[in-house]
Order: sequence, then structure tokens, then C-alpha cells
Amino acid sequence: MIQTLKKILAPIDFSEYSMEALRGAMELAKDLDGELHIVHVVAPHFALLDKMREQARETLMLEEAEEELARIRKDDCGNSAKVFTQVIVGPPVPKLVEYATQHQIDLILLATHGRTGIEHLMIGSVTEKLVRAAPCSVLVFRRRKL
Repeated sequence: MIQTLKKILAPIDFSEYSMEALRGAMELAKDLDGELHIVHVVAPHFALLDKMREQARETLMLEEAEEELARIRKDDCGNSAKVFTQVIVGPPVPKLVEYATQHQIDLILLATHGRTGIEHLMIGSVTEKLVRAAPCSVLVFRRRKL
């Protein structure tokens, strides 16, 4: 089964956790001679009433994320033709599911922050929701406790 994995999606939020998961996704894609899709989703802030300020925030976050993904692709992935990057604006889970469907992704590899209790209830888990909604298998990277 693992030999059939040719397209791996690594959603990242640039946190330490997601960067560790990205390294694992890079290794797996390299070992399988597959494609690596690195995607960052800029989530809109619906609480802001000023639409102009929200658009400016999204534009700035898009530009910063695109620059960081370009750096990762160049420095960490050697500008490989098998590495694709994209920044998307919208609610993370539906956007990642849409991306995975459109690009016929075989595996999504992402990190969990390990939140529990009230913090988990308040914030919700993108990872948990993605496991339920994804059109493909999802591998959850959990950081080892030292």
C-alpha cells in the first residue's frame, strides 16, 4: 500500500510542530519518489468588522506565507520539481479537503498541537476535523516527548 503513495500533502502553519511534520513528509516523499504538496491556509478573521483592514491583513499574510514557502522549497527541498507550494485563504478544513480532492492527494501528513481540555474545546482541532473529512488517508504526526 505504501508504494501507491505518490502525492503527499503537508499542510503547515509554520509552527514548530508543523515544521517537524513537514520534515517527515519530505523524507517520505523522497523515499517514495513522490510529489510533496506544501499548503498554508490563511484563515479569515470574521470578528473584524472593518473589511478593508481584514483584506490588508489577508494580503500581508498571503505575501509572508508565499515568501516562506518559496524559501522552504528552495532551501529545504532543493527547488525540486516534485515539490509544490500554495497559499490559500479560507476556512482551513474545507480548503484542505478541496485541495486534496483537486490534486488527487494520496496522503495528508500533518501535526497535532496536542491541545486538550477546554483549550481543545474552544479552538477545535483542524487535525481531528480533517481526519473525518479528508478524501484520502491522513497520517497524524505527534511530537515525541523528551
